[in-house]
Amino acid sequence: MMEEQVRRAVEDANRMFGEGIRRGDAAAVGALYTEDALLMPPNNEMIRGRRSTQDFWGGAIKMGVKDAILTTVELTDLGNMVYEVGNYSLKIQPEGQAAFEDKGKYIVLWKKMPDGSLKLHRDIWNSSLPAKK
Repeated sequence: MMEEQVRRAVEDANRMFGEGIRRGDAAAVGALYTEDALLMPPNNEMIRGRRSTQDFWGGAIKMGVKDAILTTVELTDLGNMVYEVGNYSLKIQPEGQAAFEDKGKYIVLWKKMPDGSLKLHRDIWNSSLPAKK
């Protein structure tokens, strides 16, 4: 893949991730991950596999995650993988509570699939907000 194609593919997938969250569609978000994906959310154990990843995002949506904006800061094409560093912004509104925003950073390892698409293979992130006391 050419550098510009890789960037476009990552940005398209990141946009589809946000659209899935906005629609409350955990299956659409889960479909962006490889079958053997590894999700490493903050304050949580590692989550293995596409199905468990989909369940995690479904739970996040139920808990009030309404929007996700992912912004690529750095991309490196490693051949069969692409390494991405980025910033995220989550809009969260738990039922009956005030909406708030979480901002942070992430590292993703994208895997190039046989059909030429990119899938999230390793995903880790953490908040840039101060820890709650």
